[in-house]
Amino acid sequence: MRDLVVGCAAGKINDTVVVDLFDAEDKLGDADVPVAYMPNLNAITLLQMDGILAPAEFEKAVTMAMEGCRQIYAMQKEALKTKYMVVKEVEE
Repeated sequence: MRDLVVGCAAGKINDTVVVDLFDAEDKLGDADVPVAYMPNLNAITLLQMDGILAPAEFEKAVTMAMEGCRQIYAMQKEALKTKYMVVKEVEE
């Protein structure tokens, strides 16, 4: 395995670009930009946009979603380390 794939979305609600939309924001907002990202490879594996954003808003949304992905990635790594350290200790 080369990397974990992490997903996060940003979108535009009431003329404001935000990250991590919940269902109502996604449905009622102006646009959303889901991103799947592999942090170790610095590779976007999915980029989609539903709605309309100005170029600067799109760039901001992608940047915010990627930062969200980095934060989620850190939590995923920690959860995996914790899980498998506990399993290793039990096996010993």
